[in-house]
Amino acid sequence: MNVMNLFFNGKVVSESMEKILMPKQPKTIISFLAVLIFISLTTFATVALANQSTIKVDASVVNIRTGPGLSYDIMTQVVGGEKVNVIAEENEWYKIRMSNDQIGWVASWLIGNTEISAASNKIGTVTGEPVNIRSEGHSNAEIIGTVAKGTELTVLFQQGGWTQIQYNGQVAWISSELIEVTTPTKETAPSSVATKTNSEAPIETITIRSDGTNIRSGPSVDKSVVIKASKGDSFTYLSTEGDWYQIQAADGQTGYVANWVVDLSADKTAAPTANITSLAEATIVIDAGHGGEDPGAPGGTYNEKEATLKTAKLLAERLKRAGANVVLTRSSDTSVSLNQRVVTSNQAAADVFISIHYDSTETPNEISGTTTYYYHEKDKGLANQINAQLEQNGPLPNNGVRFGDYYVTRENTRPAVLLELGYLNHYIDRSTINTDSYRQSVVESIYQALDHYFAP
Repeated sequence: MNVMNLFFNGKVVSESMEKILMPKQPKTIISFLAVLIFISLTTFATVALANQSTIKVDASVVNIRTGPGLSYDIMTQVVGGEKVNVIAEENEWYKIRMSNDQIGWVASWLIGNTEISAASNKIGTVTGEPVNIRSEGHSNAEIIGTVAKGTELTVLFQQGGWTQIQYNGQVAWISSELIEVTTPTKETAPSSVATKTNSEAPIETITIRSDGTNIRSGPSVDKSVVIKASKGDSFTYLSTEGDWYQIQAADGQTGYVANWVVDLSADKTAAPTANITSLAEATIVIDAGHGGEDPGAPGGTYNEKEATLKTAKLLAERLKRAGANVVLTRSSDTSVSLNQRVVTSNQAAADVFISIHYDSTETPNEISGTTTYYYHEKDKGLANQINAQLEQNGPLPNNGVRFGDYYVTRENTRPAVLLELGYLNHYIDRSTINTDSYRQSVVESIYQALDHYFAP
């Protein structure tokens, strides 16, 4: 072989080595290609993520529903710690895309990141006729449907000549050449259903959520009851007065019902009623008895108002960890009227209202232990659930379930109980009540009871 010697860094090298040390492609071209590839990958990542916010599920198990509300069917569940992508937001519900590309809705209060800013997805208009919808972003993917020219589809992102869309509740793909993407628009609630947050939506039918709902003679809880309605009963909508709807029964009788105890429909079809199947979807109102200028029963070194607030806060923390939406009637040493406590429960549409108290007697050391009170017969089942757990797990004697005529349970339209968790003027109870271990046992008992109460 004819070898031509060359000098490289002061050394003699062969012509064959020249091909290695001095490639024909200039380094500038290679650098340019590397930069181009980097830009392409960055652009793809930007487009793919522009319409998403990744969030983590906090509750242990969360129901994913077919629409933004508890009245919609459960399509699947996700477990705590799983990450999903938010693609829209409506009425405190997030529209999400799961890891398996399913589209569903989850209650916002079950999500750890409270600073979610859901993306405003773009709308694409189909320009071809007809156009295949595919399971993946390539021409060999399975065809899962077809759409006509002019059909509008929600666009999630685009890559490699394909557009990812929402189609029949799942993620699908369409050729980018056959869809024209327009300016982002905000999703609105389905026109067939009116909501309390959309005052302009049409209302024609009012549907009752719970058995024993009071239909009153006027728009106030102080007005007389003219009808006792059951869950699923429907009435014709007449007008709105503040937080109340004037309605008409089939026999022509009219009355008023609070807006927090009903579902609405834009036609004569009854609206679906809320279907809570887990504690994680429930709203629990916790009422720490007394407070402010009202100390409650004296307990020597502490008063009832202090004991109830400590218990209420600990209970709230436990229920929040389980995913429940928790509302406290008071979170500090403030005065709250009995009526305001009831209003808080009704306006929050509480699935359960629990009033926390500690008892006392005229004669010290006369009675010991816990007692569970209810007023409405429909709430007796809830009272039995909670009391059974207190009896099983509590260190103090249990005095059972009793009827009690208390304002916060009597005037409450939501399922309500009042708990007396010990006697502050009994020497055993008093030394037990003001301990972390006792509060923990009470809280865990209530949590277990509610978990069973909401189980399907």
